[in-house]
Amino acid sequence: MIITKTPLRITFAGGGSDMASYYMKYPSTCVSATINKYVYVLVKKRFDDKVYLKYSDNEVVDVKHIDDIQHDFIRETLKFMGVNYGVEIINWADIPTKGTGLGSSSSFLVGLLLALHTLEGRDVNKESLADQASYIEIVKCGKPIGVQDQYAAAHGGFNQMKFNAKKRETRGFGFCDQEIRDISENLHLFYTGITRESKDILATQTENLISNEEVIDNMHRNVEVANRLCESLSAKDINSIPTTLRQNWELKKKFAGNVSNPELDRIHDVATTIGGAEAGKLIGAGGGGFFLFWATDKKKLKDALADYQELPFIIDKYGSRVVINMEQLSW
Repeated sequence: MIITKTPLRITFAGGGSDMASYYMKYPSTCVSATINKYVYVLVKKRFDDKVYLKYSDNEVVDVKHIDDIQHDFIRETLKFMGVNYGVEIINWADIPTKGTGLGSSSSFLVGLLLALHTLEGRDVNKESLADQASYIEIVKCGKPIGVQDQYAAAHGGFNQMKFNAKKRETRGFGFCDQEIRDISENLHLFYTGITRESKDILATQTENLISNEEVIDNMHRNVEVANRLCESLSAKDINSIPTTLRQNWELKKKFAGNVSNPELDRIHDVATTIGGAEAGKLIGAGGGGFFLFWATDKKKLKDALADYQELPFIIDKYGSRVVINMEQLSW
């Protein structure tokens, strides 16, 4: 039996430039950080030839009929890995896993891949794990998404990620533990209570990145914002974070018409006026999920957003990892 633990992530700038419709033509930069909220995957071999799945639904299929599995990530991962034996897969998480904007789908896929590799006695490096997850999610499952979530989940930490047609690179900023705690102290996540299918927003964004010159120009500016943040954070200037969040939010709303709505705008306005937040933005594709705010007065912000649930967190420096390996212990 193998259990993996894979972090969720928050994003600061550059999101959207990690989509192939952009980075295959122009250099992309994204800045994100994983947090201490996780997706867990348990995988164990069975004595029979059945595949048992337990997530928000339950499935049982014969291993000879993997194509009958309804959960597309699990189905395509088992096929990719060439699994031909009975297996049980259980998934759970620290938060609702649908429509939150924290990258839970990619975290699940990265964790599932790591669990299966470990079950079969193979080591897999972070780069390969991210590449395989990206391939399954985007190519095999046809999701209109980028690649930064898979890299964040695999690598962990507070990172700058650069993508282009030839190379994918992930590099940290070298913050010590105290600096990470200081940054985390000023960041606050609030759940809007609105879930959404990111694929609809991202499909529109993908189309716009192909044909809409105004959206492409705004994405160029988004990458410039991300690059400036990388320079500031490399110099240990964390005061650049709220400026970046503010700029990114204004650009993000221009990528697709369904990124925000009057209720989401109201939450943002309440937080940045009554709540004293210096800046904030929706995490992920937009349309709902979690708002990320930068505020030094935690109580003032929490009082202003009393109708919304806060998700306390700190930045997590570790990527997907195996927390239980009963196969190894049984040796």
